[in-house]
Amino acid sequence: LKSRHTDFAIKSLKIGSLVGLVSFIMLAVTGDGSAYHVAQKQPMKLAAMEGLYKGTEGAGLVAVGMLNPAKEKYNDDVDPYIFKIEIPKLLSLLGYRDINAFVPGVADIIEGGYLLPDGTTSLSFQERRERGLKAIQALADYQTAKKEGRDADAANHETILRENYAHFGYGYLETEEDLIPNIPLTFYSFHLMVIIGIYFILFFVVMLYFLYKKDMVNSRWLQYVALWSLPLAYLASQLGWVVAEVGRQPWTIQDILPVQASSSAISAQNVITSFILFALLFTSLLVAEVTIMVKQIRKGPDSEELNT
Repeated sequence: LKSRHTDFAIKSLKIGSLVGLVSFIMLAVTGDGSAYHVAQKQPMKLAAMEGLYKGTEGAGLVAVGMLNPAKEKYNDDVDPYIFKIEIPKLLSLLGYRDINAFVPGVADIIEGGYLLPDGTTSLSFQERRERGLKAIQALADYQTAKKEGRDADAANHETILRENYAHFGYGYLETEEDLIPNIPLTFYSFHLMVIIGIYFILFFVVMLYFLYKKDMVNSRWLQYVALWSLPLAYLASQLGWVVAEVGRQPWTIQDILPVQASSSAISAQNVITSFILFALLFTSLLVAEVTIMVKQIRKGPDSEELNT
């Protein structure tokens, strides 16, 4: 932007743009793998990411949409969307590698009755909760029997525990609503993250075109676009964490350990102290990094670097 060391800057931009393009394409590939994993292991998160309340075969992927704030219950008759534009059958393809596969929605996961990928029929929330309560009780009975030396009873309780262990965490949940994450936050975070990712792929393509075919030095508008695009990468990263952490609620360990049952005995004061120390440490590192970067930018490249 200040028209200094332009040859060196162009070389740097070529390398950075090429690496950026390859990186974001690879992120799209790994994102496809993540979508498949989420569909198989965390169907409620997938439903929240897409605002999907009622499952369907050949489900489309929402490209752009706005959720309806009037939608308060998973089983009411309110349309979950004010508007949406979706790519037909893409969600089924990404999640199950089959364009006609059934993708369960929030209501399906809670009410059960649909076929799972392994061919079994999904259980309802209430059925899983009953089995979870049975597993929790079996664990308590097993521990008591072991302490009292009743090995035969302990073995029976262990069998019951193993039979119901896959539903263990549901015993800690009270209502169906406990199973549903914050859908608007998950939905918008996911789609904004994807939009930013697509933007960067297009951005780096344009950058490479101007670097190799056009006059990048005099394309100041594109230089400003590049400058103001820097925060978007950090925003996309944070949005990804929001999707991961909010979308997995209420689970610490999927189906086994909900968040409310996994709290530690660490005091709030210890948590606050640790947070402050980490905040100070990383703030110091940030200040040091920015200081070094600004110093090097003002100094510019060495004469040897300019001639390479």
